[in-house]
Amino acid sequence: MIKLLLQCCLVWVVLWSSCARAGLILKRSTDSSVHGYLTERTCWWNEICKEEFQSLFRCKCPEWSFCRSPGRYYNAFCSMTNTGYIWSQPGLRDS
Repeated sequence: MIKLLLQCCLVWVVLWSSCARAGLILKRSTDSSVHGYLTERTCWWNEICKEEFQSLFRCKCPEWSFCRSPGRYYNAFCSMTNTGYIWSQPGLRDS
């Protein structure tokens, strides 16, 4: 049983590394095209930080989270997960 498990793990590692080298595993996308804020405030966790098709952020995500969405044309929420489409947020005073 352990031998079979080790073989499966080895196959998975070989397949994953070959896919990564071939470019089949996509990394997250980062977008820094939005430069300002509608309001100068910090978002709550899981609050919408950027609405779809808007050119300004609604609020600034806390330092420990990301403004992320499943794609470019979706609402983005403050999340601790750094996968998906990440919207780079400037500091509140930088905008």
